[in-house]
Amino acid sequence: MDSLQKLEPKYGLFTAISLVIGQVIGSGIFFKVDDVLFATQGNILAGLLGFIIVGVSVVFAAVSMSNYAEIIPKDGGILNYVEYRFGKRSAAFVGWMYLSLFYPLLTAVLFTVSGIYISHLIAEFVAFEPTFLHYSLIGIFNLCLFLGMNIFRPKSSGIFQQLTTVIKLIPLIFIASLGILSLAKGDVEEANTFRHAAKSVGENQNFWLLVAASFIPISFAFDGWYIATQLSGEIRNSSKNLPKALIIGTSVVLLVYVLYYCGVVLRMNSADILTLKDVYITEFSRNIAEKSGAVLIQLFVIISVLGTSNGLLLATTRVPFQFYNLEKSRKFLNLGKVNERTNTPVNSAVLAFVIILGYIAFYYFTNTWDFFTHINYDLSAIPIAFIYMVNGALFVGLLSLIRKNIFKGNRFVKYLMAIIAILGVVLVLIGTATAQNGISYILISGFYVLAGFFFIKLRS
Repeated sequence: MDSLQKLEPKYGLFTAISLVIGQVIGSGIFFKVDDVLFATQGNILAGLLGFIIVGVSVVFAAVSMSNYAEIIPKDGGILNYVEYRFGKRSAAFVGWMYLSLFYPLLTAVLFTVSGIYISHLIAEFVAFEPTFLHYSLIGIFNLCLFLGMNIFRPKSSGIFQQLTTVIKLIPLIFIASLGILSLAKGDVEEANTFRHAAKSVGENQNFWLLVAASFIPISFAFDGWYIATQLSGEIRNSSKNLPKALIIGTSVVLLVYVLYYCGVVLRMNSADILTLKDVYITEFSRNIAEKSGAVLIQLFVIISVLGTSNGLLLATTRVPFQFYNLEKSRKFLNLGKVNERTNTPVNSAVLAFVIILGYIAFYYFTNTWDFFTHINYDLSAIPIAFIYMVNGALFVGLLSLIRKNIFKGNRFVKYLMAIIAILGVVLVLIGTATAQNGISYILISGFYVLAGFFFIKLRS
């Protein structure tokens, strides 16, 4: 077997924070608001509570995960946490899931979403009707562009990540401020108020089931906070900087998301958002600032989505490399090779690229075939169900480590944080299981785990 090669530390605290914020804030919040309202059957109060519940659970999850980050500051992040707590074989299975399902599928979805917003921006100036084929083709072009940058200009990729983290907050803060001003002035239509939403729950509806149904799309919007752990070995002074980045980043995201959601639903009727779906933000911005405003906000959204896509691609290209370096993984395609000139794992990046392309094709089919569109099948929900199960296991495993005084700090507080994080995971998984298609998302994750038996060394 080839001797293992390492990636050198090259990112500071601000880049780590930008990875956390940048991986969460981006496309999810923009194209999942309509899915949240679909899940809550248009009830904006149920959606607000969903954002608060999931957001708070994510912050506590980040606090709990930071315990692992503090004592295991090396490449692989969650893979190493799983190995430390449950053994090398368990880590290999999670690594397989990362390689085959989790990271490439999410990356494929986000690059396709970049195609959605770019297509509709072009449509502002050119008379054509964007289709999902346009979304996919533009997404593939963006994927190729950013793959080249990550392989040949990795430092430029880090700089782009920092810049987009700052830029992507602009439209979110702007829209959030509109909602706050509307509330302060009392300039909100009765149908758009949370008070009206509380009164308008139908006889055949259970309000708390509506809240639970919102957990899947909201979990996607909050997903990605732990991706910075994949680059632990490339973050300077990782044992201190990574825990800080996880806690600061998730707290900022929670505040921004809740305010953004309020800004949207207080100014735009939920029925209109459900009709417009992913491009509701274009009509929203046109209503407040006509065409020039729509174009400007679309540009900010596109930069935001590309920043998220780039950060996720940065992590995805490392996953096959990290899987190869796991003791219980089967070695193939020389995925552990690192290019000496750029200090990047090129073979790993190429394999990730091929898998992402395959998922872009799958995502196209599930959004164009009547069978999938009729049941509102959400391919992006499959990896979310998986990662919550992994994180839940880590939080449960954390309890015994806290009891052994392995971590510094107040033991009672750490227990409390871990228990709240576990409860958050349980709530999200219950919401997934009770939602439309939810059981299938969990079962498909199970099939991927079974496929992993062919890629894991079961015997020493």
